[in-house]
Amino acid sequence: MWALRKLNLEWDVAANLRVEQLNELDEFRFHAYSSSSLYKDKMKYLHDKYARVKKFKVGDMVLLFNSRLRLFPGKLKSKWSGPFEVVGVTPFGTIDLKNKNSEVFRVNGHHVKHYLGKFDDSHVVALIHLK
Repeated sequence: MWALRKLNLEWDVAANLRVEQLNELDEFRFHAYSSSSLYKDKMKYLHDKYARVKKFKVGDMVLLFNSRLRLFPGKLKSKWSGPFEVVGVTPFGTIDLKNKNSEVFRVNGHHVKHYLGKFDDSHVVALIHLK
């Protein structure tokens, strides 16, 4: 019982020890936050390094991703439908497309990719020379 009274009487030492522990905990949290921030910056750089930016212009031919084929995709069915003509592009990434029936609809720009092929057997969008 004498040891407990001795420890309880040293309030200054106990208070200083607790303040030091809290300061160490704050330093540890700051170090963990800064290292996680560095890790996130490195991962963002690596992701952005390999991400391709798709820029569309009015008149481009594009294919549209058909997300409804996920339930019964079929072995050889293509998930891309089209080609569609780009009628309008907004600065926020949405694209207005026109189909063969001249119907215009708006889609997200992430669901679209450039069409590199023939359209109506007379119009070549891109010509690629292979050696």
